[in-house]
Amino acid sequence: MFTGIKFSIASLAITGLIVTASITAPVTKMFGKHYNQKKDFACCKKDQLVVKHYFTVNIFWISVSDGFTEENTGKVLPGGCDIRCTD
Repeated sequence: MFTGIKFSIASLAITGLIVTASITAPVTKMFGKHYNQKKDFACCKKDQLVVKHYFTVNIFWISVSDGFTEENTGKVLPGGCDIRCTD
C-alpha cells in the first residue's frame, strides 16, 4: 500500500518538475545560450571595429561553458584604433 502511495507522490513530483521547467524555460536562464551585455567590449582587428559579446551556456541554471562571440562591424577606422584585440 505504501509503495503505491510513494510511487504516486514521486511521479506527481517529477511531472510537476517537468511542467514547471517547460513553462519557465523561455523566460529564465535555465537552458541554452544567454548573453550578458555588461561584459561586452569593443576592440580593433585589422583597423576594423569588432564587438565581442559574452555568453554562457546553461543546463538547469548551471553554467557549463562560456565565451565570446565576435561581431565584425565592418567599419574601417581612419587613423587606426587605440584598443587592439589580443587574438
